[in-house]
Amino acid sequence: MNNTEQSTLLVSLEKNIHYLKEKFNNTTDLKIRPLTVNDDVIRDAAVLYLDGITNTQAIQDNVLSPLLRIIKFNSIDAIITRHLLIADVNKVTSYEEILSGLSKGKTLILIDGYHEGILADTADWQMRSVTEPDTQRAMKGSLIGFNEQLKVNVNILRNFIQSHKLSIENLQVGNEVKTDVSILFMDGFVDQRILEETRKRIKEIDVTYLLEARVIEDALEGKKTLFPTVFTSERPDVTASALFEGRIAIFVNGIPYSLIVPALFLHYFHQPDEYNQKSGRYGNRFMRLFSWLFSIVLLGVYVTFVRFHKEWVPAHFAKIFFKKSDTMLPIFVEILFVMLLFQLLVEASLRIPKSTVIIVSLIGAIVVGQTAVTAKLIHAMTLIVVGINFLANISISAGGLYGSVLTLRLIFLLLGFLFGLKGLLVGFILMIAYMASIRSMGVPYLAPFIPFNPKEMKDALIRGDLRKLINSKHTYPHKK
Repeated sequence: MNNTEQSTLLVSLEKNIHYLKEKFNNTTDLKIRPLTVNDDVIRDAAVLYLDGITNTQAIQDNVLSPLLRIIKFNSIDAIITRHLLIADVNKVTSYEEILSGLSKGKTLILIDGYHEGILADTADWQMRSVTEPDTQRAMKGSLIGFNEQLKVNVNILRNFIQSHKLSIENLQVGNEVKTDVSILFMDGFVDQRILEETRKRIKEIDVTYLLEARVIEDALEGKKTLFPTVFTSERPDVTASALFEGRIAIFVNGIPYSLIVPALFLHYFHQPDEYNQKSGRYGNRFMRLFSWLFSIVLLGVYVTFVRFHKEWVPAHFAKIFFKKSDTMLPIFVEILFVMLLFQLLVEASLRIPKSTVIIVSLIGAIVVGQTAVTAKLIHAMTLIVVGINFLANISISAGGLYGSVLTLRLIFLLLGFLFGLKGLLVGFILMIAYMASIRSMGVPYLAPFIPFNPKEMKDALIRGDLRKLINSKHTYPHKK
């Protein structure tokens, strides 16, 4: 039989080992430990594992030692039920299962004369310790963040939700390399239509391999939109709260955050601080909403006043707010230049060693910025306005809304430069209409505002009474 046509184990131990070695390209970390076991006759056997991702001590104590002590057995099932000390053990017959299991740190047991094998979970993955999340930080509340191991993330979440209603569905995505993906939801709380749609979209993903959660996000978002419709969170408390609200969390092995659907526009203005302290329950969300508006329209309003409405500003303020004629660049180019400068600072801060971030910030903000103003390349007010715009943008960066702001900012800047306030007003109306047409897993993006649902306003613009919020059930409108 041609090796490439094999799909199930053969009874020949030698041929099985030869085939597996070929499939792993004779890699040196595929370890093969020969031994003998006894049923009616003494049979050759082998234990196979990938060195470096398995716990060899567990193999020695819980696999090899029991096998070597076997006096007699009559089936593979007898070895599993009577001898092996590993908790997660299953019988396998297909090479596909075996190749996938070995790649995931499992140990394979093969016995000559049997067309069945045994996979025992002995994985020993290196992992980052549980630390405070880098994004969505809170002054008060949980200091635990997710890490790259899916099992660790599920463990953390089960510690937050110690209930039998927390349900987990495990899937594998990828044709050549299969990546573990888990769908988590609360039975009795979850919206069943959203759950079914989530399952369907993930199962339909057709990729060779999956290394980034962005592939899952694209599948869940469906139709491409300017705004994000999948919320991302590094915080288990935020994820747990979303599950109790009837939403769904998706974990991808190797990714240190959860994907939450549906993600509505208002969710990007909720922060953990609001639920952990008394202050800010009435004003914080309005402040973030104002920051979002500020970050997308401020530059457009500034260029509009400079070009079309200088007479609206008192004369003694005009020389401060408006560009002097002796600066070298036109106002539109000025703004683009300063925006590029700030964006370069962000990129540099992310790519360079942490020890040099402060130095780069000082060079960019003080030397380059101040020099550009002194050299009359740009106006000082332009630098200030773009700086304020940048700070407003940072306040709503958590969850994924940051990317859409960059595009909207440029659109409103161009509208203000070409058409003034009328252009900004028309652009804002069109943006609201566009947002109202967006759906996140079939749920209107602007809910509960459009369509208006007064029952869901209890946790929209202000944080309501926590006891009432906890005891109330969330409902989501669906596209008809």
